[in-house]
Amino acid sequence: MGFSQIPLKNYEDEKYYTSLSNASSSWGRLFSQLTFIKVLSQVRPKILICCTYEYLPVAAFFKGILGYKLIYDVQENYVKNLDLNPDLSSDKKQKVARLIRGMESAKGVDLFLLAEKCYQDEMPDKSPFLILENKYAGEIKRVSSIILPKKAGYNFLISGTLTPAFGTLEAVNWFKEIIKVFPDSTLKIIGHCTLSSFKKELGKACENIFQIDLKSSDFPVPHEEIIAEYSTADFAILPYQNREAIKDKMPTKLFESAALGIPVLIGGNPKWRGFLAPFSGGFPIDFFDLENANQQFNAALNQEYFTQIPDDTILWKSQHRDFIEAITSL
Repeated sequence: MGFSQIPLKNYEDEKYYTSLSNASSSWGRLFSQLTFIKVLSQVRPKILICCTYEYLPVAAFFKGILGYKLIYDVQENYVKNLDLNPDLSSDKKQKVARLIRGMESAKGVDLFLLAEKCYQDEMPDKSPFLILENKYAGEIKRVSSIILPKKAGYNFLISGTLTPAFGTLEAVNWFKEIIKVFPDSTLKIIGHCTLSSFKKELGKACENIFQIDLKSSDFPVPHEEIIAEYSTADFAILPYQNREAIKDKMPTKLFESAALGIPVLIGGNPKWRGFLAPFSGGFPIDFFDLENANQQFNAALNQEYFTQIPDDTILWKSQHRDFIEAITSL
């Protein structure tokens, strides 16, 4: 059960419910609590996996009535992520943080699913836990080692959530330097932009640059659309700023790029460099150093990528058994 803008199709062993159709509506989010209660009473689940802190208090209360096991899928460190939102004042951040902590402190959670390894240190109160990273759900594309030929242009891809802290604007400015030397290059930007003010700023930065194809959506982009864009990319770009709330996380895009055989240009994050090093999956770029942008990119072009095939630990199936065992134990 969750947010959906499109009609949901039910299957023999799967049934879907829409919680709300407009995620930006405060009244809609409040009303969705009643929808949640209605669905709980209809389904009477044996196990409930709750993927948002907003439903946890209701889920914990009705656990005592309906008798299900309760799992909280911790997809983000929501309190820490408040520091990434430039539109929030410090006073509002404190108020929202108290609200989130209050909801997440609901009693009766039988298991926490942590989407990042670092969450076990950042949120030690969430126990017992199972770490389920955002790994690639498909199979590894077996590619031979990649040496990119010298040409007049290269195709770059930025995908996923578009925010200031994720370095999207810095990557656009960096790309503007690249096309001075490689004029046939293209930059595809596709993803969900959560801040309307940043969406306008990003659109303005891309104006009149015909080599940039910007698809900035107010809603999450279907994952299959993003995966399809990898087929034409020479490089995926992860220009994230090295912020405290980001530096220890492993974005899904790292696993996707590794599995699909697409070299990644990343910032100076040592954890990400360590992940890519065994199979030469990427190259570090300082996206703030515009003066040396082409010099650094030429260094990236002189590298050989995917000298080895990544192992299956980058795939979701490497965690599948742990997940099934955890569910079975409940």
